[in-house]
Amino acid sequence: MCRVGYGAVFVVVVGGCAPAGGAGNGNDATASMQESGLHASEGTTTSSTTGDAADETSPTPASTGSTAATEPTTTTIDPVTTTATTIDPVTTTEPTTTGASDAATTDAQTEESGPAGPPPGAVLASDVAAPGGWLYMVLEQPIDDVTLHLNGVDLGSPDSRITNDTPVGVWRVPSSVAVGEAELRLAWADANANAEAFVHTLEIVSPRFSDIADATGLFNLHDATGSPPACAESHTGVGFGDFDGDGWTDAFVGNVGSPGRLLRGQGNVDDDPEPDFIDVTSDLGVDGIDAVAMATFVDIDGDGDQDLYVGRRGYNVLFDNRLIPDGAAMFVDVTAERGLAIDSQRTMGVAFGDYDADGDLDMYEVNHAWCFPEEGSEIRAEDHLFRNDGGTFVERTADLGLSAGVSVGFSAAWVDLERDGDQDLVVINDDVPGSIGRTNEVWRNDGPGDAGAWQFTDVSLASGVAIAGINGMGLAIADVDGDGFADLAFSNIGENKLLLNDGAGVFSDVSEPAGIERATTPWDRTSVTWATHLWDHDNDGDVDLYFTGGTIKATGPVPDAFFDNKGDGTFVELTWSSALADPAQGKASALVDIDRDGAWDVVTAAWEDELRVWKNLAAPAENHWLDVDLVGQGANRDAIGAIVELTADGVTQTCFHTQRPSLGAGGEIACHFGLGVVDSVEALSIQWPDGEVQPVEGVDVDQRIVLAQGG
Repeated sequence: MCRVGYGAVFVVVVGGCAPAGGAGNGNDATASMQESGLHASEGTTTSSTTGDAADETSPTPASTGSTAATEPTTTTIDPVTTTATTIDPVTTTEPTTTGASDAATTDAQTEESGPAGPPPGAVLASDVAAPGGWLYMVLEQPIDDVTLHLNGVDLGSPDSRITNDTPVGVWRVPSSVAVGEAELRLAWADANANAEAFVHTLEIVSPRFSDIADATGLFNLHDATGSPPACAESHTGVGFGDFDGDGWTDAFVGNVGSPGRLLRGQGNVDDDPEPDFIDVTSDLGVDGIDAVAMATFVDIDGDGDQDLYVGRRGYNVLFDNRLIPDGAAMFVDVTAERGLAIDSQRTMGVAFGDYDADGDLDMYEVNHAWCFPEEGSEIRAEDHLFRNDGGTFVERTADLGLSAGVSVGFSAAWVDLERDGDQDLVVINDDVPGSIGRTNEVWRNDGPGDAGAWQFTDVSLASGVAIAGINGMGLAIADVDGDGFADLAFSNIGENKLLLNDGAGVFSDVSEPAGIERATTPWDRTSVTWATHLWDHDNDGDVDLYFTGGTIKATGPVPDAFFDNKGDGTFVELTWSSALADPAQGKASALVDIDRDGAWDVVTAAWEDELRVWKNLAAPAENHWLDVDLVGQGANRDAIGAIVELTADGVTQTCFHTQRPSLGAGGEIACHFGLGVVDSVEALSIQWPDGEVQPVEGVDVDQRIVLAQGG
């Protein structure tokens, strides 16, 4: 038990005062208990106004930049989960390896201030961090009045901060810091070397991810020039797909005030171990596209190459890739020709799927408020349903009913929720106050109707997805519980959401028992999350969960959130120990296996900050995997809507072949299966979008395969 003072108020904290153990404990029960201790310590922070408006100072640009390229680790990383300790105000005049919570404050220390007077103090700090990641500290005095050293290295100014009654700073951890116990020393900025310092110990663990943006050539500093100051800072945009058919993924990275960039992936062509990208924006006809809100690659015309769709705050653009039939990749604007030159809006997401089962891809377009979602503002947020009629898109929004398309939304996906053979529509909405807010929507596909219309039934409430008051943003789809049906995760202002499908398209909210809510940050501010991913990051056979974090306006740090699936229906938060606690204003994010090593990576685009290319280091060498790319028949060559089932060691995993809706981004769409230590596949089958079931035999693990329908 430790007694922690906040001015005249004292809080008694039982257990959890000492720093966490090292990375090698590997004890899930201890990890879970440590995570619970974090939430207890959050509740003991000084009272500060919850929400974005209370944060007074915008984040400063990261001073460290990207970490050096690192070889993938082959070591199993233990789940060190503790991220904070409420700190007793202990000081020292000599370097020490004893944590602040392990020592007793003596009268002599209190009375003898040292050369610079009484030392500064902190009330909360990270207990665990990773090289190239971040750590935080909640201070008793202004941030600019102190310096913070980690193992003797000056951490400089924080990457992000809050300056109010309880200052909070988030600092980048040098990539060179050694794994093991480390010492944080907090001293007055103008103190001499012999002055007393506030000391806190924490554990440095091996990172699960490392930022390789610089090494790959994907580095981009998001340009938000020209965005109206009153508008929400929510659109960045990034997409991945192999537009030249060479087996390496390519990229489009968006900006607001300057044109987005098209980058060709070349594989590894230099001396470092990372794949390399070159800018081909002007060469391939994609120059001049600014105000980007989202991007995705898709074979929209079924000719066998990846086209590019860019949603904007303005007029959207559809680029046709001329690789086939011309033999070389070149993009041509066919927006008007294909019937998609509609009124200028702010398009945050699109969902492609063959809802009418005619063999080509239809589209649902999701639009948010033109500037800010409040009464009296210009909204322009109507969504659009387009049916693909032989390559030309025809608006059919009315088929969804009179209530369709009138909300402010962020993301959507077509997926067969009941596995009855057709594509249903899930739309994630921002349920803001007033008449412009709507809950999330689910439209059940009921087949053809009269006079060319298609029948959809609004089952939003009956499905359990329309949760009132949820500011939904990102969307991820996966079979989380292994029952063969699509489950949903989505982000929010406040608690994150995870919903499990009962097989009939009715969902149960398991967010709280699963442990993925993270309604507040460790310093007791409301969490705001955006893009959402479900994928098996460590190839252990279950899907994990990631959210980008960032405020609506740049008013203080909201770190990303990362949860590892423990395989028992619960998750453990590893945000700070994974190196994913980026305090930048993260918005769009895409999943991609950028180096083709079977450990899928995360690329996140933050508002007015650096693009992060998070190389996945977490998958142990003994864990096996299989990636499955699909080639469908007819105009749906991407086979969106297919369902792939893989059985290994008696366990069946199910992949729903969507565009990975996320938020503002399109990632790679191959089905990824982590197999743990199982080194063989018992069965693999594909249910193609037209209903054909195709078994596949003789598949080896640890590879990416391409399967063609009927092949």
